[in-house]
Amino acid sequence: MRVRTRKVSAFFLVLSFLAPTILSVQTSQAEGALFADRIDLFFDPEFPLSPGETLSTYYQGKKYRFVYREIIPTEVGGHTYFAILGSNGGYPDFYGGIQHFKDGTKAAIFSAWDVGANGACGTCLPGTAPAEKQVSVWAKGSRTVTRPFGYEGTGMNSMIYGFDWKIGQKVAMLASIEPAGNGSLISAAIKNGDTAWEFMTSFYVPTRYDIGMPGGYSFLEDWVGESEVIRSYLVGPSYLEDGNGVGTYFTNVYAYSSNISGAKIPNRHSISIEGSWLKVRSGIPLQASFSVEKRLQLDKPATFPDISEGKELLEKVVEGKSTRSVELKAKQEAEAKALAELKAKQDAEVKAAAELKAKLEAEVAAKAAELKAKQEADAKAAAELKAKQEAAADKAALAKAQSELVAANAALADSQRVNREQAAKISSFEQQIKVLFESVAIVQNQLSQLNSKLVAALAGQNAANAKLKKVCSVKPKPKGC
Repeated sequence: MRVRTRKVSAFFLVLSFLAPTILSVQTSQAEGALFADRIDLFFDPEFPLSPGETLSTYYQGKKYRFVYREIIPTEVGGHTYFAILGSNGGYPDFYGGIQHFKDGTKAAIFSAWDVGANGACGTCLPGTAPAEKQVSVWAKGSRTVTRPFGYEGTGMNSMIYGFDWKIGQKVAMLASIEPAGNGSLISAAIKNGDTAWEFMTSFYVPTRYDIGMPGGYSFLEDWVGESEVIRSYLVGPSYLEDGNGVGTYFTNVYAYSSNISGAKIPNRHSISIEGSWLKVRSGIPLQASFSVEKRLQLDKPATFPDISEGKELLEKVVEGKSTRSVELKAKQEAEAKALAELKAKQDAEVKAAAELKAKLEAEVAAKAAELKAKQEADAKAAAELKAKQEAAADKAALAKAQSELVAANAALADSQRVNREQAAKISSFEQQIKVLFESVAIVQNQLSQLNSKLVAALAGQNAANAKLKKVCSVKPKPKGC
């Protein structure tokens, strides 16, 4: 009943798990027994994952504390194992479910493997793993029987014989993972129909599974070799819940079918979807169309299951061994300390920044005051220089003006002297003109007298000319005309 390596196709891109196998199967196979087809169902988160994310990093980020699933057996016979929950391959290494024996008796089963156990080891005797790797029982229910197991790897098995599950009636299983110092506690409770939760077992495994619970698997198995018995069940999705009570359904299912009867092809089974359930049948007549592996998508149930009573039961059982609360408190204290240190660092940085700001402001103020004083001194020196320059300019202008005044006075004196000389000359000219005018008057008078005489002379001449003309007008003209 141990799972072997989960096959991976390029299309499905799924994790590696183990598919079931036990020593009794190998023995029966050697004796020529024919087995019914075995169906493994692996429940994954929704694909595709975020870019760069793997299933491992996904689970590391979630750290699911609880995993829950429901099944409904619908057909059974011979030796049948309806595995409800299970995981391995780096995750908590366990499985659990219900079984039917050929004599009609029934049981609930829950087992955990030793650390590093090889589930395919058919010769490994119970209790032969190194002591530091062996699983031990921390607590078990009142009806639970425990024993070490071997021949399919080694570990610890627990059973509730007489667990009277019914065809057509729901059976639910809840498993949890708890830190326990350097190890972990894997615990399970089971619920038969409407009855109360029943605690099965809490195993201490000497290794940490800080990755938490995965979506895990469920399977239908004939572990003896009774191929003609029809077996079927309805399988619900995985429900996972973290430490804060936040839950989610995994409805993304990878189905893988196999048959260990020599080279027999697994073609006597069917898998169909019925809403939020998978209907799985095995031992049915030969199917003309079948698929060894397929990816299926269930509908998500409308509401989350109420697992509060099952959780309370498991939490109470692990109280004395689980270190979750201590680790949580230590984590919170470490975070609080880190937060306080960060705050102190930030406060110190704020204080240093304030001091630096005050220092810079003081330096700026000092430099500003120094600059202002320098500017005022420069302004005063400039004003004094300007006043000095203006005073020098005024003195130079006065000297120039005085020099110009002296020159003007000298020029005025020269002009006055010249004027006096000119006035003397003018006065002399005026005297001369006066004498000249007087001389002109005398000459004019003389000319007037001469003119009068000339006029008289001309009149006498004209009279002579008239006489002459008259004398000459007679004919013959006298001699001399």
